[in-house]
Amino acid sequence: MDRVAFDIERVAVAVHYVIAKAEPGKLGHVKLNKILWYADLEHFRRHGASITGLTQYSRAPQGPLAADISRAVGWLGREGCVTERSVEGENLFRREMLSLQEPDTAALTDRQRDILERMTTAIAPLSAHQLLLMTQKDVLWQETEPGEPMLVSTGSVITRSPTTA
Repeated sequence: MDRVAFDIERVAVAVHYVIAKAEPGKLGHVKLNKILWYADLEHFRRHGASITGLTQYSRAPQGPLAADISRAVGWLGREGCVTERSVEGENLFRREMLSLQEPDTAALTDRQRDILERMTTAIAPLSAHQLLLMTQKDVLWQETEPGEPMLVSTGSVITRSPTTA
């Protein structure tokens, strides 16, 4: 297996786990990226590597964004693991994801699953407005120009993890 396929599969494992753990109807692409961003920061902070294998996200208007996460969702959809549907939200349409089968968790450690669950629990219930406020308070997001990379290594030092409080 080549390195690119391995990386997408690693991202896909974390993506599928989060989609399966989120309450149906509560997870769109912005939340998924934010959950994985904070999970990657937390794991990097404690273990020196991200869960997804990603080393950077891009600064997008709604928060950290990684194209490989969207690619992983597409791959999982083609594999019949997840489905996406359009949902009308507050003045916009968004794509939400649902798991069609249990994720393969063999590639995740207990610590990784715990971090992914904690971040999903803290972030998935938030409204779009709450997510925007959370993003605007992120020091790394504030200091990064639009479209520029947000390094997981840097974020793990200066960005605080969200809590359910």
